[in-house]
Amino acid sequence: MVLENSQYPLDARVRMEAETLTEAGLSVEVLAPREPGRPAREVIRGVRVSRFPLPEGNGRLLGTAIEYLAAACAIAPLVLLRLARRRDGTLHVHNPPDLFFPLLWLARRRGWATVFDHHDDAAGMLRAKLGRRTAVESLLAWMRDRSACAADLTITTNDTQRMLVQSVARRVVIVRNSPPVWFAEHRPSPPPPGGAGRARLVFLGEIGVQDRVQRTVDVLAALVTDRGIDAELLIVGDGPERGAVLEYARELGVSDRVTITGWVPFEEVPRLLAGAHVGLDTAAATEVNDGSTMVKILEYLVVGLPVVATALRETRVTGGDAVVAVAEDTVEAYVTPIVELLSSPASWQASATRARARGTELLWPAQGEKLLAAYRELGAGIGSPTRTQQPATQEALAQVVE
Repeated sequence: MVLENSQYPLDARVRMEAETLTEAGLSVEVLAPREPGRPAREVIRGVRVSRFPLPEGNGRLLGTAIEYLAAACAIAPLVLLRLARRRDGTLHVHNPPDLFFPLLWLARRRGWATVFDHHDDAAGMLRAKLGRRTAVESLLAWMRDRSACAADLTITTNDTQRMLVQSVARRVVIVRNSPPVWFAEHRPSPPPPGGAGRARLVFLGEIGVQDRVQRTVDVLAALVTDRGIDAELLIVGDGPERGAVLEYARELGVSDRVTITGWVPFEEVPRLLAGAHVGLDTAAATEVNDGSTMVKILEYLVVGLPVVATALRETRVTGGDAVVAVAEDTVEAYVTPIVELLSSPASWQASATRARARGTELLWPAQGEKLLAAYRELGAGIGSPTRTQQPATQEALAQVVE
């Protein structure tokens, strides 16, 4: 497996895929960037990890371009060495970036099976950042199509991503992002009745431009100053906009009510979510966000946390009626349902019940079986399932939120 835009085991999707394949009997090696404090090589739950040094682009266009170029220079020799050593195997490439299609093509020529795992629409993300179409966007889309063409199997996270590649891919299978079963062991408690204590909002994930985390600070300030609700905001994650979010909280006078944890161990995430009363997603309704399955939504629901989120297309698909979908792009549109949840125990409990019910349908085992079935059809050395074969377990899945 080739992973560039995240560390391993930081990327929960890649970790669950790798460990599911390992438990099914495959020997799995992940090539990933090296983070401070991590060894160049180690084995995690049976998965061999080989790490390479890589400069961080920090979400900036030039920095990201340099990062991707450095990644190509670091990854290509590692893959070519493995192709030279063996005449059979599987090369499973995760995007972004989409520039590893020559390696997929060479692997197929060598007799290897090839998999392109399409996580994100890089072309759409660039357009969202710039606010316009550019030649670079066309190049990114072309590289995505070349990757899908070069792969025996293309995996996408949802139907929107599938439609981007279905016209050029040899075969497409949807394997959705899903939390592990042990997430469901945690449950939130209702907010304090009658203003007897502080209510907690939580935002989980990347703090990037496209995530619009500043809007969560707007929501907090409106609750505190306009509605007189004693509330705080917990942001579980990190990203290039962290400093801007903290500065914005200071400007609005709520910095003492905002906590940013940074990235935390994966096993800590459900506990932190269960300590909150409402889960938020305030991402803008852009084309790329509309087509993205927000992992935070899945994890809120699995824990049983009431969710107030932007009415993105894939968020509505993921959550159904278990998510309070905000269609109007105003702070008040987010605040109104939150006030209802925090002030009405019956409303909060009903929302939590819907979240738990929907969350039980979204756990990883079903997606893991789709991955294994796709690998069986690929002829990648996985036998037919048995009654005793189980998907990835709690012990096999743990470490760091995506």
